[in-house]
Amino acid sequence: MRVAFVDQAGDAAGGAQRSLAILLRALPPEVEPHAVLFGDGAWAASLRSAGIPVTIVPLPPAFMSTTRERPGAGIAAVPGAIAAIARVLRDVRADVVHTNTIKAHAVAAPAARLAGLRCVAHLRDILEGRGRLAIRTVLAACSSERIAISHAVDDAFALSATSVIPNPLVLDEYRDLPTRAAARRSLDLPEDVLLVSLIGRINRWKGHDRLLRAAAALRAVPDLHYAIVGAPLFRDADFVDELHAFANEAGLADRIHFVPWLDDVRTAFAATDINVNCSDAEPFGRTIIEAAACGVPSIAFAGGGTADAIVDGVTGRLVPVGDEAAFVAALERYATDPAERAAAGVRAREHAQSFAAPTHAARVVDVLRRVAA
Repeated sequence: MRVAFVDQAGDAAGGAQRSLAILLRALPPEVEPHAVLFGDGAWAASLRSAGIPVTIVPLPPAFMSTTRERPGAGIAAVPGAIAAIARVLRDVRADVVHTNTIKAHAVAAPAARLAGLRCVAHLRDILEGRGRLAIRTVLAACSSERIAISHAVDDAFALSATSVIPNPLVLDEYRDLPTRAAARRSLDLPEDVLLVSLIGRINRWKGHDRLLRAAAALRAVPDLHYAIVGAPLFRDADFVDELHAFANEAGLADRIHFVPWLDDVRTAFAATDINVNCSDAEPFGRTIIEAAACGVPSIAFAGGGTADAIVDGVTGRLVPVGDEAAFVAALERYATDPAERAAAGVRAREHAQSFAAPTHAARVVDVLRRVAA
């Protein structure tokens, strides 16, 4: 079975791309993958080095600059993009098409239909308003089945024939980590503090400003420091300046540490005592299960798919959506109760076993095989 895996990224890789790369490595031998990307760069090169054939279909900047906040910005470029991708799908002789991201759903699902191919859409985002309506309409017409990474994503799109399959982990990669001290030295972080980390893309909807407000509320807790690890991929570059300004104005510059984007985030998790996710509607929270695999508990808001990644009160803490006071209280509890924090970390590591890559790949392939047939 030859599968065309379509993704909008070619250079920078976010959680959707990391999950797809894990899936591609775990596919059984009877599946022949071919990646179709809308740009070239480091991530495309990593797929090639893993033996995955890659075809680049450059799409117009007007379309690629479209965001969830401005879903109609590049609409004039859509027909040409659909035609170009349809030609590629025919050329690679795909049996089924797998779309991995919002822009891929928007143009590659219709392209699959134009090429006479069946499509599986892997839903990894929670959209609102016109963006959700547009993608839902396209996928209802142009995809045979869907995969959602959480029940919240499934509920958001409310499409039939959708399988909920959580994101995967390569568990062996989290068994040989640097010591906490060594990890912190390599990232230029202080060694003798309790470290709270928010790891991943720096975008406004990810809520980094919430973490800084929590830090201000907990300034009386001694030796409690915070790491913001990542970069403003895809949008919101000015948000980073706002975060620096807030830290300075609040007198927290010595406690807030900004760490550049890491292609391998395991070192950041090895350095971390408490992982946090500050989004309101996180589709899943890949960093939560990565932290769990490293024995680090997480605190997150209960909206979105975090409930699929955290067992509340067991592997971490879930607090009501938007309740920053509850978030501060949960963070303070873990910060001041090392026994509870350690126990949650042990249970988190055990829970991470349920996200093993072979199990994930088998479930995805079952969907692809059913659709291809």
